Amino acid sequence: MTHILLIVWLVCLSTLFVKANKFTLTAAVETDATMVAIDKFGNCYLASAYKLFKYSQDGKLLYPYEEFRYGAIGSVDVTNPLKIVVYFPAVMKAVVLDRYLSPLVTYDFLQLGYNSVSAVCGSTDGRIWFYDIASLRLKKIDETGKVLRESQRLNNLFGEIPAPNLLLEYSNIVYMNDSLLGIFCFDLFGGFIKKIPIKGLKKFQLFEEKIIYYSKDSLTSYDTRTLQTVELPLPEREVEQAVIGKQLLVILKKGKALFYNY
Repeated sequence: MTHILLIVWLVCLSTLFVKANKFTLTAAVETDATMVAIDKFGNCYLASAYKLFKYSQDGKLLYPYEEFRYGAIGSVDVTNPLKIVVYFPAVMKAVVLDRYLSPLVTYDFLQLGYNSVSAVCGSTDGRIWFYDIASLRLKKIDETGKVLRESQRLNNLFGEIPAPNLLLEYSNIVYMNDSLLGIFCFDLFGGFIKKIPIKGLKKFQLFEEKIIYYSKDSLTSYDTRTLQTVELPLPEREVEQAVIGKQLLVILKKGKALFYNY
């Protein structure tokens, strides 16, 4: 059933970027969130400095998560809604949460021997990927810190030193974003595949073979197979961030999260 819903979601998204649908505002939630994400089930996540809240598709609060000991939240990866990865860069800790936003495991990179980690994301098998600045390698580890996969030194591979601000694993590919250099793609063994020449991004979404990102009051979809770009105008202006999911568009704007169905 979950697989069928995911297929329907992907088809809806693909159709949406071909022909804009009517957006209907269903909820407006007051928030100080600086990050927003939608998982494959249509749940929305709003993250501020020390808090993460999970909402239903119609804007109802489901579960809260608060952590004041680790500094501000740097990133939230909801690719696997059963193992959400929250990264705290100030103390270099990654906390994995369950569907109820209860902690499952904490990765303490300093205790594991890493003192410079710039980006973290989850893996489909429940482990995590991260970029180790000191060794210039993309690595995957388990809960004990055992290195399961790693790339070559990226300065040797590219002839330049990446400074990634975002990692995402999706459909057997690990995407590593560098705002200045573009998006680097790796296989699940850490082998380099290709570089996508989209620059200047801080955040983006992935579905099928498409990269979706917010730019200038619209969402842009970049097809990595055809290299075609399609823009979807948003129903709001002066938007801080926007993400799209299964029949749901969420926009951050002036202290509010606006929930739109389509």
